[in-house]
Amino acid sequence: MFRASGRRVLARSAIALGASAAATAACSAPAAGKGAPLAAPPAPDDAELSADELRTIGIFERSCESVVFITNLRVASGPSWFAAPPVLDSPSVPTGSGSGIVWDARGHIVTNYHVVAGATELTVTMPSQDVYPATVVGTDVDRDIAVLRVRPKQPLRPLPLGSSARLRVGQTTLAIGCPFGLDFTLTTGVISGLGRDIMGRTGRPIVGCIQTDAALNPGSSGGPLLDSSGRVIGVNVAILTMSGSSAGVGISMPIDAVRQSVDQIISRGHVLRPSLGVRMAPDDYVQRRLGVAGVLVFEVQPRSGADVAGMRGTSRTRSGELKLGDLIVRAGGKDVKTSLDLFKAMEAVQVGDSVELEVVELDDSDGLGLREKGRRKLSVKAGGLAAKL
Repeated sequence: MFRASGRRVLARSAIALGASAAATAACSAPAAGKGAPLAAPPAPDDAELSADELRTIGIFERSCESVVFITNLRVASGPSWFAAPPVLDSPSVPTGSGSGIVWDARGHIVTNYHVVAGATELTVTMPSQDVYPATVVGTDVDRDIAVLRVRPKQPLRPLPLGSSARLRVGQTTLAIGCPFGLDFTLTTGVISGLGRDIMGRTGRPIVGCIQTDAALNPGSSGGPLLDSSGRVIGVNVAILTMSGSSAGVGISMPIDAVRQSVDQIISRGHVLRPSLGVRMAPDDYVQRRLGVAGVLVFEVQPRSGADVAGMRGTSRTRSGELKLGDLIVRAGGKDVKTSLDLFKAMEAVQVGDSVELEVVELDDSDGLGLREKGRRKLSVKAGGLAAKL
């Protein structure tokens, strides 16, 4: 999430702080012959704070050392971050920056792919202000996830991971990150919505995201979204806005999906995404030109699970007429009306699993219009497709 240069913001902050300090000094300086200036009021002790405040402070103080500031020394440029429907992209900044999460004691850092995309050099700044060079272990571009590795002087303390499986709207959320280059900032809110889908940079949807009103801003990307116990329930990935700053609609990748990707990246350096072995026709063509609901199979890859199961792709007859392929209408017991529905059904599938599909054979050979010729049920073994650009 980038919009304004962190350097410029910091410069403005420094100017503002300098002016404030000067004003404070002018106000507090004793007049000639007068006594010493009044002392600043002491910070409130625990007895003056509410239980909710103490809990929030405790979570921030425990979690802060496990959140890092990532600097990408590539000069980044790109179109504006958000359009309708929401699309992930990287705006123009002189220097890229974002946030990251300490994943384990060995030095693995999890962040967003768009934070590190195209990097020529990456550095990670710890809350202690120690700065380490970082290398990219691997990425899951479809989910906008990247895993970095640093070599710290001391073992790092990872954040505890929660689960995103049973979240409820209204739960308290806490977001820690480095918006606008301001290090280690806390914002709070609630879960405003669940099951949000946004389009990833590869054109594949990122499904099941968490919506929160905890303020997220440029530079918050890659930071953790925590629950009221301080456990990570999401990785902050996007804001939906017309102005470039927080409008109370922040989007986080659910931690269960993040964990699937990160575990694969750390173990093998890349992510294998379950695949049926088909290419799909665009939804617009199926819905507008054909007037049907479902996913039309355009091409079946040889020796894939779909090929072995007998799925049919779209082809041409000897006379040049178009023969439509199978139309997928159910997958894993769920109705499929668009490619997004099929992507959602595949989210719960692992490589090697069998996916139960229902397909429709379409026919218009009699010239009387498109009609359903028959239905078949297929069991397709999901293969592995490397998730990379």
